[in-house]
Amino acid sequence: MSDDKKISNLTKRVLVGAIGIPLLLFIFFEGGYFFFAFSLIVEIFCLFEFYNIFKNKGVFPLKSVSIFLYTGLLMISFISPGHPEYVMLLFILSTLLIFTFEVFRKEKRSPLNPVISAAGFLYISLPFLLLNFFYINAEKLTQNFNYVIYIFVLIWVCDTFAYFGGRLFGKHPLSPISPKKTIEGSITGFIFTVAAALIFHLILTDKLSMADALITGSIIGTFGQIGDLFESMLKRYCNVKDSSNIIPGHGGVLDRFDSLIFVTPLIYIYFFH
Repeated sequence: MSDDKKISNLTKRVLVGAIGIPLLLFIFFEGGYFFFAFSLIVEIFCLFEFYNIFKNKGVFPLKSVSIFLYTGLLMISFISPGHPEYVMLLFILSTLLIFTFEVFRKEKRSPLNPVISAAGFLYISLPFLLLNFFYINAEKLTQNFNYVIYIFVLIWVCDTFAYFGGRLFGKHPLSPISPKKTIEGSITGFIFTVAAALIFHLILTDKLSMADALITGSIIGTFGQIGDLFESMLKRYCNVKDSSNIIPGHGGVLDRFDSLIFVTPLIYIYFFH
């Protein structure tokens, strides 16, 4: 990539960040319908991109049906948040319905199609369901502390410092999945993520214990990066560079929320089980 293209790409990333980060913070602060709408829109785009990248491997999930059914579960969970068991029951019924549709499909029929459809729920829809349950039930943990913003900020810190740590100190590749990522960058991202969590603790001692800060910071600092690598593995397997090109300078929606998707179930399990 030429220097001009690198500068242009960096400019796009900065501009998108300057607009996107304040918008996301507003949505996370407001919650309610704003947060639900955000979750629904991001889930739809992520599912579409996830299903779409598999066409290079000859796998063609029933995108429209799967997205309709699985995003419907998020809508049901918002309307009836006190009954997560209904959501899991409807997931089973929806998945059985997708398998049934595949049996009667006339073109591009394959047993892998409904499997990838169900994987889309486990990989993408379930984390967004848990994120909404997390938002709704956060008051059970403590008052006036927005855990969604906390998770979002720590992921952003991890991504940012892993990138700059790799640029400044990176010498040893982290994984062949993503050759540009380095062990040094990964360690830098992890350290600053835990440090950011401890800063939250110091500022809000009565709302976030040191143990919670250390454990959740470690989870996000580790599995946020694994989530990024996992999505890179999917793209490499399907021979695509980005999940889409909808966000200038950033690629697709799934490219931007891969870490959030990966860490949300773990943070939810830590706090509520």
